[in-house]
Amino acid sequence: MGQAAELESFLRDARVVDIKKEISGGRSRPWIVTLAAGAVRHQAIFKHFDYRRPQPQPHSYKYELAAYELTKLLGVEAVPPVVERKIEGLSGSLQIFLENCVSEQDRRRKKLEPPDPAAFARAVEGIRVFESLAGDKCLNFADLLVHTDDWRVCRVDFSEAFAPSPELREDCPITVCSRKLYLGLTRLNGEAVRTAMKPYLNDRETEALLERQALLVAAIDALIAEKGEAAVLF
Repeated sequence: MGQAAELESFLRDARVVDIKKEISGGRSRPWIVTLAAGAVRHQAIFKHFDYRRPQPQPHSYKYELAAYELTKLLGVEAVPPVVERKIEGLSGSLQIFLENCVSEQDRRRKKLEPPDPAAFARAVEGIRVFESLAGDKCLNFADLLVHTDDWRVCRVDFSEAFAPSPELREDCPITVCSRKLYLGLTRLNGEAVRTAMKPYLNDRETEALLERQALLVAAIDALIAEKGEAAVLF
């Protein structure tokens, strides 16, 4: 994900050469789209359903876009690049399909062990902070992707995220946080968030996001005061 801007351009502009529709279950029923630009080919995941709140069972590709925009505001790479694009007349989110990755669910099933188990465990636990900020469920191991070359961790599938609750989820305890994400949280500007989220979230969802930001900063500060910075930030 180091070339995020280049991948965004590829997702927007590359030619569609193949589409496999509704490749898995679940409400979003994503497509796998093969894209080509010259000799370069990549697969991407396309979601087009847009049932945003106040729908009773909200799920929307707009929430995928909001999650990625949020990572850019924070200066972290927790979500693979995703753009809005129209395919076969349908507007949706188009997210790069990460190669050389395995889900945390499959990693555990296959008993693949990282070279530094403690650092990897911190990275997995640290994803909870972003999930909490985005108002989504925590540590669904099927949605947690592990790069098998360097053991970086990222998260996909935010189609049901951004719950309008200002509270942090009780089932999502915060124990550690990456230093980069913590600094991003402390510097996050309310007006910048409102501007960036306006195409994707309603006002209630956005204000709840900002309230969760404040709660997360307070929670991490309390952990640092209790345990020391070295035990909390990595």
